[in-house]
Amino acid sequence: MKKIAILACKMIREQNLCPADAKCLVALSRREGEFERYRNDDVSIVGIMDCGGCEGNKTRAICSLLLFKTQLAALKENIDVLHIGTCMMKFCPRKDDIIAAVKEKAGIEIVEGTHKYAPPTIFGN
Repeated sequence: MKKIAILACKMIREQNLCPADAKCLVALSRREGEFERYRNDDVSIVGIMDCGGCEGNKTRAICSLLLFKTQLAALKENIDVLHIGTCMMKFCPRKDDIIAAVKEKAGIEIVEGTHKYAPPTIFGN
């Protein structure tokens, strides 16, 4: 079984702009968006963590991942793939620095994105 985690935007999660991380979880269950790559695989989400917040920088995201890894080690778990949430891919002004740092430090596959459910416009069809 492939075990995955998601790195999501702290602001979007804290302000409940994506309630319960539903879009990522539904996309995985439907194997849509960047989760389509697992169409024929048995996968599970081991965790969803946040980037550390807008006031921070790439170091906060790395610290968040390190704390997550420590928690997983205590549970005798690990992850195979880390997805960078669509919330970060679409809205984070620091995403390039954060993604570069995560790719340098993670030591596992990094996938940029999760779902395709972000609307293209606010009021249009």
